[in-house]
Amino acid sequence: MKRLALITFLLAGGLAHAQLIVGNDQSGTATIWEVNVNTGAATALYSSSTTNAKPWGMAADNVNNVLYWNNGTTLFSATYASILSGTPSINSVSITFNGAASSIVGLGYNPATGMLLGTKNIATEAVYEIDPLTGVSTQAYVYNSAFDFGGVDYDAASGELFGLSDTTTGGQGRGLYNIDYVGGSETLVAPYFNNETDVDGLAAANGLAYYVTDGPNTTQVNFYVVDRTTGLLTGTLPSPFTGSGTFSAAAYAPGLVPEPGTMIALGLGAGALLARRRRKPA
Repeated sequence: MKRLALITFLLAGGLAHAQLIVGNDQSGTATIWEVNVNTGAATALYSSSTTNAKPWGMAADNVNNVLYWNNGTTLFSATYASILSGTPSINSVSITFNGAASSIVGLGYNPATGMLLGTKNIATEAVYEIDPLTGVSTQAYVYNSAFDFGGVDYDAASGELFGLSDTTTGGQGRGLYNIDYVGGSETLVAPYFNNETDVDGLAAANGLAYYVTDGPNTTQVNFYVVDRTTGLLTGTLPSPFTGSGTFSAAAYAPGLVPEPGTMIALGLGAGALLARRRRKPA
C-alpha cells in the first residue's frame, strides 16, 4: 500500500492566502477551482459545459486582480471580484498571430510588461507575447521543437518564465525548465515525479512550482508541489478534477480567495490528503 501521505506543504513565509487556481477541459460540465495550498481543500469558482470553463492555459494578473485563461484560440478574462460574486462577467477576445487565429496551450503573465506569455505545441513552437486586450501575439523566442512546453507560468517575484516539457527528446528529459526567452535558453530545474509523463498545468510562485495534472482524480489523484531550488518534491495536493482532460491549466492568485460558505467546497482538507497516481495530447 504505497500511500504517499505527503501532507506537509512547504509554504515559505506563512502564506495564509496562497491560492492555486486550476481547471481542465474535461467533457461535459467542467469547473474552475480554487485550491487552498495550506489545506488542499478545493472550492468551485465557476462551472459550465461551454469552453469558457475549460482552460488550456491560465495566468493571473495579481496587480490588477484579473484572471486570464484560454481555450484554443479564445482568450477569456474576468476580475477576481467578478469571479467571487458567483456570477462572473467573462470577457473574451481571439488570440491571433500575423492576423490568423492562433491556439495557445499555456499562459503566464508578466506584470512588468503587462503582457501574457504563451506557448504553442503546433506550427511554430515558441514563446509568444500576447496583448491581453487585443489578443494580438508576437513571437518572443522560438525554441527547439524537441521541447513540448504545455504548462507555463511567469513568476513575477523572480522574473522568470517556467515551462513543463513532456518529451524525453528535448533538453534533459521530462520536467520543469527555466525558459530564458530573452537570452534564448532552457535549463532543467526539476523532473517529473511518480512516473508521470504528461503534466499540462503549471503555477510558479514563492520558490515553488505546482505541477497540475489533467485528471481524472480517480487515476491522477494528486498535483505535485516542487521546490525550485532543490528540484525536490515537497508535497502533494489532491486533484478536484472529476473527468479526464486533454489539457489542464493553473495560476497562482493569492487575491482570489472565496469567503467561507459562499461557494461549493469539496471536502479535501488535510485529513484527506492521501496520494496515489496517473496521464495529455501532442
